Amino acid sequence: MYRQVEIVATTDYSIILYGESGTGKEVVAKKIHDLSHRKNKPFVAMDCGTLSKELAGSELFGHVKGAFTGAQADKEGHFEMANEGTLFLDEVANLSYDIQASLLRVIQERKFKRVGGTKEISLDIRIIVASNENLQDAYRKGKFREDLYHRFNEFCIYLPPLRQRKEDIPLFANFFLKNTCGELNKEIKGFAPDVIDMFVNYSWPGNLRECRNVIRRSVLLCNDALITANLLPTEIILQYANKEYQNDQHQNGVRDNQHNNHTENIPLVRKDIFLKDTAAKAEYEAIMKVLKEVNFNKTKAAIILNVDRKTLYNKIKNYEN
Repeated sequence: MYRQVEIVATTDYSIILYGESGTGKEVVAKKIHDLSHRKNKPFVAMDCGTLSKELAGSELFGHVKGAFTGAQADKEGHFEMANEGTLFLDEVANLSYDIQASLLRVIQERKFKRVGGTKEISLDIRIIVASNENLQDAYRKGKFREDLYHRFNEFCIYLPPLRQRKEDIPLFANFFLKNTCGELNKEIKGFAPDVIDMFVNYSWPGNLRECRNVIRRSVLLCNDALITANLLPTEIILQYANKEYQNDQHQNGVRDNQHNNHTENIPLVRKDIFLKDTAAKAEYEAIMKVLKEVNFNKTKAAIILNVDRKTLYNKIKNYEN
């Protein structure tokens, strides 16, 4: 990915960045800008997902005083702010069809007018767009203009989700740990071995953004030399427990017909764990309390709770539902 960034950065190509939320699309866009001949000019980022249809034109192109109700002064748009530099449009697929048409015209003509204005402003700009949706699929479904897609698609880069780059997870974890310790003025040496194992086996639906937040929270709560498993969010702990259970079932060849459908495909733990009644909640809290006390050693926890290891795994698994 970084080789592609280095190659395309020296050009003025328009670029599409594909990736799930939290994979670092804006960071990559800024890296492209910093390696380009425009590095001393503005880098302006705009989240198209937050724009209403009514305000999108004003935010992109600016407006003149009196152009519409509430326009009490002239305003620069993002295109004007980024002129001679780089404009990064995040979640560009969320723009309305009308705004897409205006955007296409500006890119083709390399000039624009503020909303309500008459003066044409010349444009020298590089555009990088990002989407977590395939824009080719979007134009085939009629959600995105095909001609605009081809304007943007001079080069594209795919940012893989964190779960597909497991070897990077310890690197990112330590990077965020170092930064957070600096912010909070704490001296934490690293992570307990089982914590790194949990990180590597977690699916990270929020990708790097979620990883950063987990580390920041753990550092805030940590009063020891190492970050331990009891400081992690419940969803990471339970997903790890489920994976261990699957591994145990596979290694031991346990495939009895009564439980086969339940153990073959254990779903990922949802964050919104729903406890059906007070008794279930009390049981859940008791299990979590014991797990934390024994640093999430399931064998020790099962002994303390007076249940066998398989029963403990099944109880943990039931909290997904």
